[in-house]
Amino acid sequence: MKVHRRYFARKDLITKIHSDLSAISEEYEKLIQDQFKVEVLEVNYETRFILINGSLLIFKTTHGFFPTVRGALLLDNKRRFVTVDTGAIPFITNGADIMRPGIVNYDPKLNVGEYVVIIEEKYGKALAIGQTLCSGPELSSKKNGKCVKNIHYVGDELWCLG
Repeated sequence: MKVHRRYFARKDLITKIHSDLSAISEEYEKLIQDQFKVEVLEVNYETRFILINGSLLIFKTTHGFFPTVRGALLLDNKRRFVTVDTGAIPFITNGADIMRPGIVNYDPKLNVGEYVVIIEEKYGKALAIGQTLCSGPELSSKKNGKCVKNIHYVGDELWCLG
């Protein structure tokens, strides 16, 4: 991944990031505080990553800013999450999409196309970031098939950049 530009974030961008992250977790302030050094890393014109004190914790999506897996590990995700059973972990950490039989819990207020944190069941830790393919109500009635597209996971290129 070649870096196009790297610069310090302006206050209006930091305010936008705060706003986007508050919709995901009440603990979003753990990621970005006033005394933290906030930098923007542009890989191309559409792809932006946010470095907080040198760590890659946030990335720009089509719907706004969202934490990376490293960022999600610092938060207690009570919104916009999908919890999977332990049998799904090896598949997810190899880039597989999340199938309905592996899902044990989820935020019932999910909408189609939203970014979510994929959490493992045993320890409650973030494994991946995905994009929903169906809503919360659809998930409750669905028995099989893909439900979440895997976007970023532990061990991928973005994880290694962090």
